[in-house]
Parts: sequence; structure tokens; C-alpha cells
Amino acid sequence: MVLKDNSLSGEERRIVSTRLYMSEFLIFKRLCKSESKAINEKLREMIRKEIKLEDGE
Repeated sequence: MVLKDNSLSGEERRIVSTRLYMSEFLIFKRLCKSESKAINEKLREMIRKEIKLEDGE
């Protein structure tokens, strides 16, 4: 689904993955639950935040 208000609409997407230890994953999952966010939603949020920091925004 393409969102009209998304500035990246139509952009090609890529998949990013990593391996976590079970203990790290459980902590991350608990964080997502405490913020009522899906795992993918929280990951995108965190990645975007890091990109903005690196880009100087």
C-alpha cells in the first residue's frame, strides 16, 4: 500500500536483517509491547532516527 503523505512513496524498498541473541530479542519485544508498536514499526522508527542523526538533521 502506498501512502500519499509519505515522501518516499514509489521508492524502491530493501530488506534489512540481523541476528539477535534471544535475551536481546525479548528485551526488544518487551519495549515494542510497552510502546504498543509492532516490531517492524519500532525497527523502522529506530533506523530512521539513526539515519537522521548520521545525516545531521
